[in-house]
Amino acid sequence: MPVNRNYLAIGLALVIAISLMGLTPPQKSEVAGHLQMALGATGQWIFSPVIRYASTAAKNRLVMAQNAELSLENMRFREAAWENRRLRAALGFKQEMVSSRIIPAEVISRDPDQLYDALVINVGRENGVREDMPVVVPEGLVGNVLQTEDRSSVVQLIMSARISAIVQEKRVQGVVTWGRGSLFRLNYVDVTSDIEKGDRVISSGLGGKFPKGLVIGDVIEVREQKRDPLFKEVFLESNVNFGKLEEVFVISAMN
Repeated sequence: MPVNRNYLAIGLALVIAISLMGLTPPQKSEVAGHLQMALGATGQWIFSPVIRYASTAAKNRLVMAQNAELSLENMRFREAAWENRRLRAALGFKQEMVSSRIIPAEVISRDPDQLYDALVINVGRENGVREDMPVVVPEGLVGNVLQTEDRSSVVQLIMSARISAIVQEKRVQGVVTWGRGSLFRLNYVDVTSDIEKGDRVISSGLGGKFPKGLVIGDVIEVREQKRDPLFKEVFLESNVNFGKLEEVFVISAMN
């Protein structure tokens, strides 16, 4: 007949109790200490995986939070670095044009269907902006003010203009027209001119719309024309990124 487990447990407990009753107080204390250590070790053995898991999860959450914070800081630093470079370039541009009064402005809108036609800036008549004033960035000529309101203005980009120009190094004159993107063409260049790749093309001041000395672009290709042997084909590229303009400068006076 199988032994009832409950009776066995009760009997074992009675034996342990009777045995403990026969011990002296110092022995009872020693046995109690050993039992306490055994129970503590058992509890630690049972619950240590749970404790380790909770600790690891907390550490992972802390690391993820720190990584997110570092990522945000990195993005802030990158934007601050770009802003610093833009402002330093703008400051250098201002220093080069100490004889001019320039009005800083931000681009606030543009027509996506007319990317190379016009944009709107956040300065207007109240800021001293008037129609036909040239608009530039440190990289070169952007366009001219087409229309003004009290606190905003429409800027027509140079893609829509014909600009009287001169090659800065060679003093060869011509008229700049837009090709595509940031590419332009210098027209009516005499075949005997010694224009080379890398020469800088600036506004000549003729015609009155753009003052003399504003950078239009750099020559990237020169070739002979078969259809019109009297003139060379001269292509130049602007350093202005017209699709990503954020800040521009309106020149209200230039000596």
